[in-house]
Amino acid sequence: MANQNAEKQSAFKELVLPVIVLVVICLVCSALLAVLNDVTAPIIEENTKAETLAAYLSVLPEGTTEGDMTELSGLTTPDVQGAVTTSTGAAAVKAASTGYSGKDVTVYVAFDANGAIANISVDASTQTTGIGSKVAEDSFTSGFIGWADGAVSSGAPVDGIASATYSSNAVFAAVNAAIDCYNNEIKGGA
Repeated sequence: MANQNAEKQSAFKELVLPVIVLVVICLVCSALLAVLNDVTAPIIEENTKAETLAAYLSVLPEGTTEGDMTELSGLTTPDVQGAVTTSTGAAAVKAASTGYSGKDVTVYVAFDANGAIANISVDASTQTTGIGSKVAEDSFTSGFIGWADGAVSSGAPVDGIASATYSSNAVFAAVNAAIDCYNNEIKGGA
């Protein structure tokens, strides 16, 4: 009988106790991750907002300050993630579209008071380095400056980049979303 109790205790120690210990460790780790998420979420949100603000300022006319911008809310244009206007009539729109490997290419498009593209910034950091990332280079983006003739596509106003079709098409789609937002929600809504 004593031998049977010893075997049960040994089986408990070898089979059940490790499972209980692992479950407790998992619960503690999950609780710590939840607390860490609660602590870092506002910081991440604040950093993202600061990065977006800096990107808007980088495409808006020189001398534009945060105080000159009015953030627009309730935008419904697909692929548009935000927009601001300035007291001088300029506007900037943030839009993104899916590029290579299903990863977004984000663009910031500034429009002058007449609706022409005044500046553009492309974040292609998610695209293949040296190929898709070329859509962020000035040799590609500068071709959009001054465009006010409606939707863009490969050849109008710039050609897509060879070997970077997905990335180029993502920029065209995101710029078109920005143009639609400007025409229908910013200029049309003003």
